[in-house]
Amino acid sequence: MIDSLGDVGATLADAKPVGLARLYRNLDLNMVYQPEKQAIDVTACPGVDSACVRGASLSLTTTFVIT
Repeated sequence: MIDSLGDVGATLADAKPVGLARLYRNLDLNMVYQPEKQAIDVTACPGVDSACVRGASLSLTTTFVIT
């Protein structure tokens, strides 16, 4: 799965909008701002790209509090 994303470190270091957009799209990145909590909920649901895994999915969620 991670290999299918390419060189993530280089993409982030480059910070070019086209590369970041492709990475975020491949990660299925979703960010929701919650003004009452001054927080951002971030969810990534990268697709599984493996012949060994069928129908599996992985979803990672975290909340960042803005201070």
